Amino acid sequence: MKSLKFKNLSPTPLLIVLAVFVFITVPLRVFQLCNCVDPETGFWAARDFTVLSVYIICALFCLVSFFMTFFSGIISKPTFHEEKNIPLGVCTAIFVVGLLVQSILNVSKVITIFSSFVASETQSLANYLISSGGLMMVFEIIFGILAAVYFCFVTISSFTGRNSFQANKLLALTPALWAMFRMIYHFIDPVNFKNVSQLFLQLIMLAFASVFFLSFARIASDIHADKSMWIFWFTGTCAALFAYVAALAPFILVITGKGNLIPAAYPLQFSDLGLALFITSFLFTVTPLTADVEE
Repeated sequence: MKSLKFKNLSPTPLLIVLAVFVFITVPLRVFQLCNCVDPETGFWAARDFTVLSVYIICALFCLVSFFMTFFSGIISKPTFHEEKNIPLGVCTAIFVVGLLVQSILNVSKVITIFSSFVASETQSLANYLISSGGLMMVFEIIFGILAAVYFCFVTISSFTGRNSFQANKLLALTPALWAMFRMIYHFIDPVNFKNVSQLFLQLIMLAFASVFFLSFARIASDIHADKSMWIFWFTGTCAALFAYVAALAPFILVITGKGNLIPAAYPLQFSDLGLALFITSFLFTVTPLTADVEE
């Protein structure tokens, strides 16, 4: 497989490509939320050129990202230097706050699910929790809080420059589990996600984020990290793009006073915006500065 690597193909420009695609897709998504999505149901109210345009542009970026990472001969295992990284610390702290806020909001949803249960001979509490998605949301809350704890260590390490987060190998798996259980919960939802654009974007984001966090855990824990680098970059940049599209567009509507256009059933997910910022800042941190070329 090494013969397929391009010696001068670096993943570094991919961050610039990501920024370009974000500046293209986010305004289109804002336009969709304002004109094409029913704010009450979240379903498409009208289908115009932007519907396919956003999906095609995102798919094009995924192809570009795959090519620039899989065939890169410069990607190597990052070295975490004992130095402060304030931008990464700030972005990770935002992600921590987003995870905690989302977990707290989900607690109220779980309470609502529990209170809606009516015991009967044909349905037990366990079956009800599984079919309603309540059990998956409980796991999402648990691993969301544990992931927030883990990223607190990452935040502290970034501000102090001591890289203490690398010692927490088990906690490093919790972000991936958080993304997986959240994705499973959405799949249990009886709504047709193909007709709900926000849910569809979040599902794709979570799929990429799950793999990214697994690769991140291997890299942060230094467990066969070399074999995860191209997957780490590919899934990370793709997850970041979908996170920006899914979360930054609603955030723009909120700060411009048009939050009423955001579907009530699919509100702004603060954790998604924090996820995008964390991935972007961390990729900047591990960007290859020297060409470790594979011969």
